[in-house]
Amino acid sequence: MMGWVVVGLLFLLIALGVPIGFALMLTASVAMAVSGIDLIMVPIQLFSGTNSVVLLAIPMFILMGEVMGATSISARLIALAAALVGWIRGGLAHVNVVTSMFLAEMSGSAVADAAVMSKVFVPSMERQGYPRGFAAAVTATSATLGIIIPPSIPMVLYGVTTNTSIKELFIAGLLPGLLLGGAFMATSYTFARREGHPVDSRFELARLGRSLLRAAVPLLIPVIVVGGLIVGFVTPTEAAAIGVLAALAFGLLLQRDLGASKLYEILATTVRQTSVVMMIIAGSAVLGQFLANEQLPQKITAGLGGLTDDYVLRLLMINAFLLLLGMFLHASAAIIVVVPMLLPLARDMGIDPVHFGVIVCLNLGIGQQTPPVASVLLTVCSATGLRIEQVMGYGKWFILAMFAVLMVVSYLPATAIWFK
Repeated sequence: MMGWVVVGLLFLLIALGVPIGFALMLTASVAMAVSGIDLIMVPIQLFSGTNSVVLLAIPMFILMGEVMGATSISARLIALAAALVGWIRGGLAHVNVVTSMFLAEMSGSAVADAAVMSKVFVPSMERQGYPRGFAAAVTATSATLGIIIPPSIPMVLYGVTTNTSIKELFIAGLLPGLLLGGAFMATSYTFARREGHPVDSRFELARLGRSLLRAAVPLLIPVIVVGGLIVGFVTPTEAAAIGVLAALAFGLLLQRDLGASKLYEILATTVRQTSVVMMIIAGSAVLGQFLANEQLPQKITAGLGGLTDDYVLRLLMINAFLLLLGMFLHASAAIIVVVPMLLPLARDMGIDPVHFGVIVCLNLGIGQQTPPVASVLLTVCSATGLRIEQVMGYGKWFILAMFAVLMVVSYLPATAIWFK
């Protein structure tokens, strides 16, 4: 009973607007005090929960994304995407999606991608006659690719939390990421045919060659980072560090478009974003230990498992629970607090932990688009000045496409663990 009271208190504090990291710490401290546990355990758990070399990959990937976003890399990738898919009807929407797929290989954060893309694409698409709400919907939903296509910060957190191979999680995210990008492009094309959206440009092989040449170095950076990790040459932390060095070398030495003031802003932004994630991890470590002592994960597993023995229905219930959770919790908090509770049930059902990790990230990606939290959607709305309902008029169809991909990946494990 105490475990459920603690969970209720956590959601109450979040609903009142308390930052998630502090809500986790406060909830755990109150619960431990009521249960008679010595509060000296709080700072010990706060430290041990973040004392991991693998977690160093998070600030590194954030820094790599910030450096690459501050250079001419984004413009080069947009030009390449335009040369690749701009000739399809509704071309600029497809360019938006493909650029997000490129950026996803660098940042690992959907919110960061949305912040960059909304400033570039929404005004450009509006000038070409696209409805502003449609442009914002494409930008918001395609930014979700940032947590599916490697490198992915939520996948790093999942790997650390569940002791699952981050290398295998990154490989597993490739095909679902491509499926998701294809679903977004199909949805965009449907609207393009219905509303008469324009073609961005004619296909020109020479233009494609020039764009590919200019984007060769930026594209090579994530290939080295993710490729080195996949083949086993480097650890996730080392791969992220190599990516940072390569991005800095590109911005400082090759292009020279990173000055001292801009570099300071990049480092400050990286520190702020990292502190948010690490506070959530630290708070989750304390609360997670208390809930484990209360055996709440085992109770949830027994409760969900007792409702039905049917595999299809069980997996559907897990997805429904994760979708609901994603609507109210930050992805990092959801992974660290809830995944340890659901993973035993998934294992009992015979679901591979790597496959389950992709399912979790897809569900939480949908949660980033659905109010009340909707972190990515709100980022785009803030940047464009649009109201949520203006974007959701189009966004609901892209969310439906995301749900379709979620169902495919959930019930066809080969889409995620094809390499095993």
